[in-house]
Amino acid sequence: MQKLDRADLKQTLHFEKIPIRLAFIKSNGIPNVISLWHVYLNEKIYCATQKSAKIVSYLESSPKCGFEIASDKPPYKGVRGEGIVKILPEDGEHILNLLMDKYLGTKESILSKFLRDHSKKEVAIEITPSKVFYFDYSKRMKDA
Repeated sequence: MQKLDRADLKQTLHFEKIPIRLAFIKSNGIPNVISLWHVYLNEKIYCATQKSAKIVSYLESSPKCGFEIASDKPPYKGVRGEGIVKILPEDGEHILNLLMDKYLGTKESILSKFLRDHSKKEVAIEITPSKVFYFDYSKRMKDA
């Protein structure tokens, strides 16, 4: 694994349409992982979810997180790291719109209509990365 410079990080996080796997600690002390859409802005990673989602209370109670953005198909490569989370209720709808543009494009769909209809109940999840590493197993998996 190698440390990723800011330009490579921005390139990887900005264009990848792979969901982020966000690791967190539940209120009972057990670790868990959730997959969410993400967008990279101003050296931070943003996600959105409904304010009533359990993940919100877990992250408010314990804001340290781990994350990974990587493909499930060989050759395995991507970024992983750790950071601190803030819940931003006032930015939920804005971040959701950015996420829909990134993952769904401008085409109207059942999903985009559903998300827009419920967008007032969204909160933003802001991840400030403290450590980020890039991994690429292409060389060792070239014959896999």
